[in-house]
Amino acid sequence: MSAEERAEIDAYHAALAHDLLQTTHLSMWEAVRRSVEHMPDHPAIVFLDRALTYREMGAAVLRCARQLADRGVGKGTRVALMFHPCPEWTILHYALARLGAVAVPINLGYESAEIAHVLELGKPEMLISVDQFRGADQLRKFRDIDAAFGSGAHGVPAAPELRDVIFLQVDPDASVSRDSAHRAVYGPSDGAQLSPQSGVAGGDPAYILFTSGSTAAPKPALCAHRQYTGGATGIIHALGLRPGDRFLAANPTFHTGGILWDATLLHMAGMTAYMIGAWEPGLALREIERHRITVLGAFDTKMTKMMATPEWGSCDISSLRVANIGATPSFLEKVAKSWPYEFSAQIYGSTESGGMGSITPRPQRDPEVRRQANGMPVPGMEFVILDPETGERIPPGEYGEICFRGWGRFIEYVGQPEQTRASIDGQGFFHSGDYGFMDADGNLYFRGRYKMMIKTGGENVAEREVEIFLENQLEQVRFAQVVGVPDEVWGEAVCAFVELEPGADANAAKLRGGCKGRISGFKIPRHFLFVEDGEWPLLDSGRPDKHRLRERAAASVAADVKESVVQARVDLPGA
Repeated sequence: MSAEERAEIDAYHAALAHDLLQTTHLSMWEAVRRSVEHMPDHPAIVFLDRALTYREMGAAVLRCARQLADRGVGKGTRVALMFHPCPEWTILHYALARLGAVAVPINLGYESAEIAHVLELGKPEMLISVDQFRGADQLRKFRDIDAAFGSGAHGVPAAPELRDVIFLQVDPDASVSRDSAHRAVYGPSDGAQLSPQSGVAGGDPAYILFTSGSTAAPKPALCAHRQYTGGATGIIHALGLRPGDRFLAANPTFHTGGILWDATLLHMAGMTAYMIGAWEPGLALREIERHRITVLGAFDTKMTKMMATPEWGSCDISSLRVANIGATPSFLEKVAKSWPYEFSAQIYGSTESGGMGSITPRPQRDPEVRRQANGMPVPGMEFVILDPETGERIPPGEYGEICFRGWGRFIEYVGQPEQTRASIDGQGFFHSGDYGFMDADGNLYFRGRYKMMIKTGGENVAEREVEIFLENQLEQVRFAQVVGVPDEVWGEAVCAFVELEPGADANAAKLRGGCKGRISGFKIPRHFLFVEDGEWPLLDSGRPDKHRLRERAAASVAADVKESVVQARVDLPGA
């Protein structure tokens, strides 16, 4: 990096640090209250052609806060939520922040046993949930746990901490019915309001978020307000977000993406959230055109799904200005040729970091660094690369475990002191289990998880490294996911699921041949399994579900081995 480029980035980080010193001391409500006061007539939320200005949203939040306070909700009260993206969720999100209560969101896709797990570990005192969504009977899921669940319940034996339960009726268009249950939570339109000033600080707990469970059982992470107000500030600076920007808000409300992107970030920046209830690729494209969406956030799989719809090519998406796309470098390059956004940033984030710990600085000029790196740590977030065995710091350019501390680090795993002690060391660094390195200029490179390492013939292979290679180097491969499968000879074998480019002519032998001489032999997949667009198993976050891919790979490889043994026996002389 030249001296001029370093000076630009240093100046950028100095301005960002100034803002972070202020915003990380604020609760999410206090941070957003500034927008309510400064731009009251600007639209804050649009849902099913129903628009709420910042003034209207603020008033609704304070009415809701008053209703909840009257029901005994206060600082530290745990309130479980099960919602789709809709204005009622946003209002409740800020009302709980105003009160200093702790939200415990529940995944809409969870079944009864999984919901019971959240209730057992999260120990909420109040539950507010929609009764159904997209054909799934959410109330039935709760009643399968305990028949006592239902609106107005003041005691549920299966969840002894619960003292108040409200189920909200959802209409066919995904809007929440304005009935007595709605009034019990949100109050009448002319109802009393709580005062705007909260006294809740950035370091106070805000959410108990259950980790995605992509590599292990979901853990309850206690997250503070400052993780989201700080993360929002970093993204606003990196993408140059501004009042008047429009974002298509369809991230799950039970993940960091929903909390950070669909509410806090947008409203701190004075943007408008266009909510669509649930993400669907064709609808997403139509809404981008209809509302002239300017800011896009998505994973590679969502981008691929949008590009495979009949609407692709017919919808006008020229309004898009900036984007944050979670994807491999080669995918980003391919997408950039098809989408009109001017600027994109890469992020390193997790539940434990509030969704953003490092991000591409806006002045970063090097296109290769912009594509390959996961940004630079933002001010107040310290990253180190440690040897996972010795705990020693690793020099720039060498791989190790990504560890961090600072305002964006979560507080603890609730009720799991041993898990907390195992993850946060005596210096306050969270040991992420992520595999990567930092270069001499301070750019961070995430390349997978240690739990996503394949041990084959005594060698360690990072799944993410092979995925990046396949997408970068094999022109037939559009998208790749790599897992390990049991192998009698090697212990584990590298198995690649690949989606081919349209019209590509390739089979496993051709793809293996394309790898030879370009990547170490032990990293070349022994098995290639082909996936059509739209067939990827996905987590609710939109990322591929590697648990299910491993199951598919193990079953497929086992079947192939069995078939080859049967065939060999048939071919034996005298068989």
